[in-house]
Formats: sequence, C-alpha cells, structure tokens
Amino acid sequence: QGEAAVAPFSTGRYLFSHNGAVTGWPTSIARLTTELAPAELMAMEAVSDSALLWLVVHQRLQAGERMAEALGNTVRLAASTAGGRLNLLLTDGRAIAATTWGDTLCWRADADGVVVASEPYDDEPGWTAVPDRSLLVASPDGVDTTPLPLDVPPEVPWTR
Repeated sequence: QGEAAVAPFSTGRYLFSHNGAVTGWPTSIARLTTELAPAELMAMEAVSDSALLWLVVHQRLQAGERMAEALGNTVRLAASTAGGRLNLLLTDGRAIAATTWGDTLCWRADADGVVVASEPYDDEPGWTAVPDRSLLVASPDGVDTTPLPLDVPPEVPWTR
C-alpha cells in the first residue's frame, strides 16, 4: 500500500487521521461503500480502513456537513456496522474535530493553542482525558466534548 495508506490524508484545507482499526475489515464495513460514488471508490490511492473512512468523511464534508458532524456521523455509522477502535481526527487549519471510540484521547491547551493526542506525550500537567465514545471540537472559542450515541446517522445526499 505504501505511503498512500499512511495518514494524514488530505484534500484542500483538510487533514485527516485515523488511529485505530475497523473490526472485521473489509467485509464488516462494506455497507459504508454503498452510498459512495463508484468513481470515488475506484480512485482510492490505498485500500485500507483509514482511507475508506477518510473517503466517507470527505464525501460528508462535500455534502455540506460541518467537520464535527462529518466525523461523528461517520464514526456512528462505522460503529453500528463494524465497530473497532475509531479515533478520527480532522482539521481545517483553524479548528480540530476528533472522536474517541474504543480507544483513549486527550487534549491540553497552552499559550500556543490546543494539542489533541491519543495519550499524553509528556508528564506536564493539564492533560484532560476525553470520555470514550465522544466527539471533541477545539476552536479559537475553546474545547467542547459531547457524547456520541450509537444510533445510525441520517443518510446524506451524496454527490455523484
């Protein structure tokens, strides 16, 4: 698969990363592909769980969902069909949206901004653990976390 299968995935102003694994890949998550344009699937540079999740998130962004909605809806859909460790992170250079599902996630704010990581990378104080099955949004307005319910998100009008 090479470098094409390694995060971060990017398009335009967006950078995306997946820390985790989809249980039963690829069969378990095939349902996510039914709503995608065939040309998009065939144009994937890498065939991996992370690349497919990025394609779903990107399609949701193109359909008009905000970053938090796109990540949250993608995780809820993936969790309802496959499960696994679904820590997704998306930034547009101004804000960060991240999910934790089956794995750890934390954040820390300092004078330089906000850091979001799978686990603290130093012993400095100020790290805040994000509860499992949550969505984090860090923006210039602050950091908010909300629970992610396990219900299937609504369909979106995919662009084809």
